Amino acid sequence: MIKRLGILSAIACVLTVFLAAGLYAGTTVPDTIKMKNEKAFDQHRMPIVEFSHQKHAADDGYKVSCGECHHDKNGKPLTNLKAGDDVKSCFECHSGKGAGTPKDFMGPKPDAETLKAYYAAVHVNCVSCHKKQKGPVACNQCHIKESK
Repeated sequence: MIKRLGILSAIACVLTVFLAAGLYAGTTVPDTIKMKNEKAFDQHRMPIVEFSHQKHAADDGYKVSCGECHHDKNGKPLTNLKAGDDVKSCFECHSGKGAGTPKDFMGPKPDAETLKAYYAAVHVNCVSCHKKQKGPVACNQCHIKESK
């Protein structure tokens, strides 16, 4: 009886450890991220951008720090993130539809209202980084049409 109780206690401890680890596991990031906002758009005018999170963030990739894309509500980079941390997607905060084309808001510094729009925030963030790092900046270099 005591031996059985000991075994059951050990099993309960092991299950508790696995449950706790699951609760704190954070975000699982897929390698390919599709920049499609289902909530804000009825349709996209351009093909959906897909990019490799792994290639952008990994030490053997472009080495883009987490704070380059992920920031707090004041726009301050989240510099203490690590793989697996729970982070919000762009769409959770930048939920507006936006207007115009990227050329309309790629000036020196867009205002806070403009950046509330997903469309503007994503383009300003990605294109400004691509310009600094000499990455693709032409529309069709990121918005790639599917071959039929």
